[in-house]
Amino acid sequence: MKRTIWLAAGFGLGVYAGERMRRTVVKLTPETFGDRVRELMADAIDAGKAEMNARERSLRETFAAPDRSRTPARGLSVVRTAGRAERPGR
Repeated sequence: MKRTIWLAAGFGLGVYAGERMRRTVVKLTPETFGDRVRELMADAIDAGKAEMNARERSLRETFAAPDRSRTPARGLSVVRTAGRAERPGR
């Protein structure tokens, strides 16, 4: 009876170890490994961009810098002529 139990335990352990080895080999094939690395890099880049945007937003709020996405209105630029400032169109 003891031998049967040890034989079954050894057989079960062998099947488990073989399955774990097969999964590891599949994970480390060039195709799956490349996919995993590509996915990790894409996630890292996305996280970096999100953090960069959050930090820039924080700095803009702190220093009250104007938003560059908006263009200045026309007709409000100041033109210097002969030492005095004039607005265009006047």
